[in-house]
Amino acid sequence: MKPTGTLTWLPDGQQQPAYTELTMLSHAMNVDRDHPQACGGHSECGTCRVRIVSGAVSPVFPDERLLMEDFPGSFRPGERLACQVRPVGDVVVEVSIDEIQDLRD
Repeated sequence: MKPTGTLTWLPDGQQQPAYTELTMLSHAMNVDRDHPQACGGHSECGTCRVRIVSGAVSPVFPDERLLMEDFPGSFRPGERLACQVRPVGDVVVEVSIDEIQDLRD
C-alpha cells in the first residue's frame, strides 16, 4: 500500500500516513490509539463516531447510512463511523473526549 495523504487526529494532533484501503478505526488500531468501539467494526453500535474536520473521505456506505437514519439525533454534523469511513488524501479527524453512547442500548 502507498499512502494517499496524512491523517491528523484531534484533539492531540497525532499524525500518521493515510491509506485509502484502511478505515479510520484500522488506522487508529495500527498506531495503538485507544479508540472507542464496541461492535468490532460492524457499524452496529455507533461508539466509534468521529467528526471529519477537513479533507476528503469515502462516501457513506449502506450500513452506516442505516444507522444514521435510525438514530438521526445521535450524529452531529460531519460525524461518521470510524469503522466505515476511509481517508482519501489528507484528513483531519476529531475524536470526542466524552464517552459516546452505544446506540444498541
